[in-house]
Amino acid sequence: MITILTGLPANKNDDSKVCRDFSVAEGIKAICGSSTMKMYCRELNIIPKIEIINGCKMLPEAVYTIEGIDFAFEGVITLNQCYRILTGESKACGQASQLANLLKTAKNVHFIIGTADNKEKETYLQNNLLPRKEITGKIVSILNAKTEITFI
Repeated sequence: MITILTGLPANKNDDSKVCRDFSVAEGIKAICGSSTMKMYCRELNIIPKIEIINGCKMLPEAVYTIEGIDFAFEGVITLNQCYRILTGESKACGQASQLANLLKTAKNVHFIIGTADNKEKETYLQNNLLPRKEITGKIVSILNAKTEITFI
């Protein structure tokens, strides 16, 4: 089982409950999104370790180490690239490859998807990146029956 938290809740008052519930989820836990990671660390009073490395095509990738979290990735960009890898449109590379491999090998996947407005939405659309809710829906359609979604 892998549980993926991505995006902020629409209601900020839900931040604490979402983070507490996610922290006790069974199996592998992954966070997709720097804002999501910041919320999680703030709510649970955790100081993340952030390292910038050369990723695919020598582009920088942020690597987060967070107590109690197995994987932490960038958000919408990684999810879009992961989808392209899962569909064979793109070669495996970097964090998106790691996420794609996790999803392919997991027996069950649970996405917890925040529905708060993303301030970068227009930038993503201008760069041919699908918004969080849409790209996770496409990933779920590939994974089929082994996936559960909770919108927050």
